[in-house]
Amino acid sequence: MNGHPQYEEALALYAMDALDDPRELAALEAHLGTCGDCRSELEALRADMALLALSATGPQPPARSRQRLMSAIAAEPRLQKSRTELRSVGRLSSSRWFSFAPVFVTLLLAIFSLLLGRDLRNARFHLRVAQAQIEQMKSEIAQQNVALADARKVSDLLHASDAWPLTLVSVKTPPQPQMKMLYSREKGSLFLMASNTPALPDDKIYELWLLPADGSAPMPAGWFKPDAKGNGMIFHTLAASGIDAKGFAVTIEPAGGSQSPTMPIKFAPAS
Repeated sequence: MNGHPQYEEALALYAMDALDDPRELAALEAHLGTCGDCRSELEALRADMALLALSATGPQPPARSRQRLMSAIAAEPRLQKSRTELRSVGRLSSSRWFSFAPVFVTLLLAIFSLLLGRDLRNARFHLRVAQAQIEQMKSEIAQQNVALADARKVSDLLHASDAWPLTLVSVKTPPQPQMKMLYSREKGSLFLMASNTPALPDDKIYELWLLPADGSAPMPAGWFKPDAKGNGMIFHTLAASGIDAKGFAVTIEPAGGSQSPTMPIKFAPAS
C-alpha cells in the first residue's frame, strides 16, 4: 500500500467484513471517507477476493491477484498469532477462522456474483432498448429529410419563371369508335382500320359488307374481332375486281362470318 501502511492489515479484514474491533472499524471508515488511495486499495482487495472465490468453479484468476490477497491475509497479526498458538499445542486443533472464513467468503462472493450478473443482464436489456429507440429516431429523421427535400422541389417548381398552371377535369364522353378504310375498284381490294370499338362476346365478330352500286345483294368483305383496346384491322380482296360500290356497312355476326348481313347496321359511312 502506498502512503498509509498502518491500515494495510485492517483493510484486508474489512474487505472480508471480518474487522470486528469497533474502534479499528470506526477509525478505518473515517479514514476511507477522506483517502482515495485507501478506497482504491479496498476495491482492489474485494476484486481479488472475487477472483479467488470464482477460481473454484470458473476461469482461473490472474496469479498476481491471488498472491496479492494471500499476502494481505498473511500480514494480519491476528492470523499470525493464531498460527503461533496452533504450533504451540502441537497442531491438535484448527483455527476457527480458517475453518469458517473461506466458506463465508465464498458464499458472500457467490451472492455478489449473482447480483452482478443480474445488473449486467439489466444493463444489456436497457442498452438494447436504447439502441432500438436510436434506430427508430434515425428512421424518422430520414423520412423527414425525404419529405423536406420533396417540399423544397415543389416550392422550386411553384416559383419557376415558366411554371404553367393547368386544371384537368374528368372526360365525360369516351372516345368515339371509328373505322377508316380504303377501297380500290380496279384492284378489287380494301383495307379497314378500327379503333375504340365496343367489345363483343366470344362468339361474335364485326363483319364488313360492300354495297354494290347496281343494287344487288351486299357482298361480304372480311371480318375482325377487336382486341382489349377496341382495335381491329381488315385487308380483303374480292372475288372479282371492277365492282362499283355505293357504300359499305358493318354488322355484328356469328364467329366465322355470314353470307348475308344481320340487322341492324352498326357502322356506316358518315353522311
